[in-house]
Amino acid sequence: MSRRKAEAERTREAILDAAEKTFLAQGVSRTTLAHIAQAAGVTRGAIYWHFEDKAAVFDALLERVRLPLDGIVDDAVLRLGARPVECLREIAKRSLAGICHDLPLQRAATIVLHRCEKLEDEHPRICMITQLPKHAEAQVEALFDRAQAKGSLRVDLTPASARRQFHGFLIGVCFDWLQDPQAYSLVDECDGIVETLMRGLLNTQNA
Repeated sequence: MSRRKAEAERTREAILDAAEKTFLAQGVSRTTLAHIAQAAGVTRGAIYWHFEDKAAVFDALLERVRLPLDGIVDDAVLRLGARPVECLREIAKRSLAGICHDLPLQRAATIVLHRCEKLEDEHPRICMITQLPKHAEAQVEALFDRAQAKGSLRVDLTPASARRQFHGFLIGVCFDWLQDPQAYSLVDECDGIVETLMRGLLNTQNA
């Protein structure tokens, strides 16, 4: 990489770091490119060199962090796929652990869930934080289908509704915890939270 290209990449990363800081401090809608430029120590022209507008900065910020849900799900299925309930427990625990231990992801999730006043359809990248990727979604639903075949799924639930409730519960936990991560230890409470989730979805007589 040439020195000029390396310098340009450092400037781009500094802009994204500054955007993350200002989005966290004052929210997305109240942050301007001038705020980001000041925090990054660059001119607005330097921002426009790398990004078309604030929405592009926001999208790039989310692009550089993501919970590797496809990998988490595939690994759990490979090891525990014959035991779908245990596989789902593992996916839930590892997903919450990712929010706890991956600080860049934690900050990005905080921005999306608590500092972002924009509608999701205006910023498709938000789905990296708030939605299951299509591959992971299909795998999780297939696990609930297997659980149903074994008689382990609650009889009033379909695999699709169970998958939606599974995901919604985990997003809700993240939303609550990220309001004030110092209020309690999500790491310490993770096992109990996941057990509450699973008990709500399972036929307890056969689980």
